[in-house]
Amino acid sequence: MLLSVQQAARRLGVSPVTIRRWTATGFLPCTRTAGGHRRIDERDIGDLAKAIGNSNHLAAQQAREREVDVLISTSIALAEKIDLTELLLEIATRMTSLLDCHFCAISVYDAEAQGLVTLAEYDHAGRRLPDASPYKLKAFPLTRSVLQDQTVAIVNVDDPEADPAEVAELRREGDRSLLMVPLIVQGDTIGIVEVVDQKRSRQYSRQELRLAGAIAGQAAVAIKNAKLFAERRRSDEDVASLRRVLTDLTARLPAISAIARGSGTLAAVARAICAAFGAISCVASVGGESAGAFGAGQIAARPGSTGGERGGNASLIVSRDPSGRTDFTLAVTLSEPPGEGQVELLDLIAATAAAVTVPEGASS
Repeated sequence: MLLSVQQAARRLGVSPVTIRRWTATGFLPCTRTAGGHRRIDERDIGDLAKAIGNSNHLAAQQAREREVDVLISTSIALAEKIDLTELLLEIATRMTSLLDCHFCAISVYDAEAQGLVTLAEYDHAGRRLPDASPYKLKAFPLTRSVLQDQTVAIVNVDDPEADPAEVAELRREGDRSLLMVPLIVQGDTIGIVEVVDQKRSRQYSRQELRLAGAIAGQAAVAIKNAKLFAERRRSDEDVASLRRVLTDLTARLPAISAIARGSGTLAAVARAICAAFGAISCVASVGGESAGAFGAGQIAARPGSTGGERGGNASLIVSRDPSGRTDFTLAVTLSEPPGEGQVELLDLIAATAAAVTVPEGASS
């Protein structure tokens, strides 16, 4: 229940001016209506009344001041992290330290697939754990509720009323308590922070939950900004890569044109593409003839893999003569998904190579 300034003042036995001063300094949390009027949660009034009644007014004020300090320091720390991996570690460290817990996982919400994908999970010492596999929310109704209803949830293994699916998962991992906090940006849920206590059941204080929610809000904005920065950097890298490829192919074009038309030209085209794109392989074919080449490209390691684990990220791109006058085809295997503009560039190369390699007068 939310109380007005006057109602709160009567409950605490102070003047409305004092209530306004406390809310302005953050000593007494409040929200505001659409019209700008202060509204105070009745539970916050109860907490403060208890502190005042116990002659612990100073302790209550110090607790509020610590809360503000935590939020300010967290905001500064997260704003300084642009790299997503460093940001996720900072978020996990802050949450495990604040709540005195053992693990923190940060995941993104796929609303279309109704599932979660873990970005990273760290223990309280800052060690990254192996990434969990993506999972559907169908089997975890409480997690789905946290995401869709934008609420906080606590699960303890010894709570008979707790969600059975979440309790079973905690027991499987040997954990005792789970706190789930949604990541919300401008009203949209983008993910979830899960904080785990391995040794004890937990009943978090209102201040702890308020801080956890505030930090999750800051983390959500920081994650979104880090992703936007990464996308922009990838776009810049793609443009630079296209320039290098064009420069390399332009330099090789006279040598290719000088080769007699036929399989020799096809092989030269395949070699040029492997060299320019850093491809694993390329096969060029037309009119029943084909020739290929291997490049220096290697299949990229899976994200989160260790040692020499390889596989899973190679991409095959097939480009054909867009004019349709020939059956010229390029089959290029790249070591990772194509960057911005690479597919279109290969289509342009296919059109150009078709004109260079197909004998005059020939057609598909």
